[in-house]
Amino acid sequence: MKILHRYILALLIKNFMIGLAMFVFLFLMVDFFDRLDNVLAENASVLTTLSYFMYKIPLMISLMLPVALIFSTLFTFGLLSKSSEITAMRASGLTISWLSRPLILFGLGLSFVSLVLGEVVVPFTERRQKELYNIDIRQKDKRGGYSQSDFWWRDGDNFFTVDLFDSRSNTLHALSLLEINSHWDVIRRTDAREVRWIDPVVGWGMRDVTRSHFETTPISVEKLRALPLPIKEKPSDFYEFRSDATTMSYRELRRFIKSQKRNGISTTQYLPDMHSKLAFPFVILITGLVVLPFTLRPARSGSMAFSSLSAIFIAFMYYAVDSFSISMGRAELLPPALAAWMANILMGIVAFVLNLGAEAPQ
Repeated sequence: MKILHRYILALLIKNFMIGLAMFVFLFLMVDFFDRLDNVLAENASVLTTLSYFMYKIPLMISLMLPVALIFSTLFTFGLLSKSSEITAMRASGLTISWLSRPLILFGLGLSFVSLVLGEVVVPFTERRQKELYNIDIRQKDKRGGYSQSDFWWRDGDNFFTVDLFDSRSNTLHALSLLEINSHWDVIRRTDAREVRWIDPVVGWGMRDVTRSHFETTPISVEKLRALPLPIKEKPSDFYEFRSDATTMSYRELRRFIKSQKRNGISTTQYLPDMHSKLAFPFVILITGLVVLPFTLRPARSGSMAFSSLSAIFIAFMYYAVDSFSISMGRAELLPPALAAWMANILMGIVAFVLNLGAEAPQ
């Protein structure tokens, strides 16, 4: 790597780390004061509260990566331009595209980091922080905050229906299990008055069980006082945050969508979010390239204020366009993949045009 490239890259990394730390800290403080009333009202322990906010940091970092790169690009190239270093570099025959190589390399690296965070770290920490807040801090499980009624799910050839899940006692009330063969004939039905969660080793136990066998003639019925229910679901799997796209990686969300489709449940609202998990990391590079041409204005106008505001406005338009296109995808007005990549495509075109214009001699 050329000396100038190393010089620019070092400045980019330094300013990026400062910006990232600053924005994550501000994000954390805003969230802390927003949650403070609930934390104090529930008398949560200091360790639980600290753990909750620590688990929020990976998501904050992931969301602030584009903003931190905007900050770094503005200050790095803006100050170089302000001190006429960019002018001297360009006077020696260097082009903007050559000078922007460290930014492109750094942006691609951050995009990869964002992709790894979104696939490995963020889903786990999001699930954990939601569990801490809802279960340990607000104790919604003990108050029935996760209770739900009249729901069903499918596992292979087995169909389950439940009248009520009570999160206070981890109990499924009025469960019915239909076992179906390859011809879609019901071969067995099991009804239980209640199903209680015993422990992670034993799992679920049914009480007051009635089992009807339809594969025999005449139909046989047996009544049992207790019977185990061998299902993979745990009480936490019935909690509402399990269907939150932020708590799943791309692969987990794709498996979840396939599972929902098999169960006959619409997955339209999840498809744009699934594609967005691959599209969002690349906005880091795109926003950096969008703001780059605006950092060259101080050398000509002597002021960074207008350039900075213009660059930030255009860069943050990404979030508005992205939110709008994702909503269009959820409403089935745009194909899910196009809805997820629409903002990247539009901002990529803007970045290309702006940088092409910046190459013109001033």
